[in-house]
Amino acid sequence: MRHDRLWLLGGAFFALVVVAFGFLFFIRPKQQDTDTITAEAADAQLQVDKQRRELATLAKQHDNIAEFKAALAEDQAALPEADRASDFLRELQDAGELAGVTVSGVSVGSAVDLQTLLGFKAFALPVSLTVAGPTSKMNPFLDQLQVSQPRAVLISSVNFAPSASTSADKSNVTINLQAFYAPAS
Repeated sequence: MRHDRLWLLGGAFFALVVVAFGFLFFIRPKQQDTDTITAEAADAQLQVDKQRRELATLAKQHDNIAEFKAALAEDQAALPEADRASDFLRELQDAGELAGVTVSGVSVGSAVDLQTLLGFKAFALPVSLTVAGPTSKMNPFLDQLQVSQPRAVLISSVNFAPSASTSADKSNVTINLQAFYAPAS
């Protein structure tokens, strides 16, 4: 009987080894693969949720596309692709007429490359102009230059001098400014 018990214990031990071997080399790797796939599916679901939120945001922005296009056109007018000095001089004349002053002397210098400063290709066109007219109209003209007219300009200096004429309300103003443009890359 001892011999039978030994075979019985040996058989039980062998069965236990086969179950352990099967678990370690077949079942456990499949469980790990399942866990990995489950984690990847959860990550993918997070990405899908994120993309859906982004799509919803873009859909809302698309409803305002006309406003965005208008803002783009305005920005492109503020920073044209070429210096367009003649167009800018006409804009200065028009701004002077709107404000009630006369833009008389205009001097345009050579463009200054701003790429190293800004990190993208852009130029500043130095412009000096002389404006004559009523003193009370000078501030509206300066506001017109900085705010209302389409071209982006930076006024660097304004020199005010009362006019030598008999009228006390007249003045001459010399304005130094920079008009900007950015060629297409």
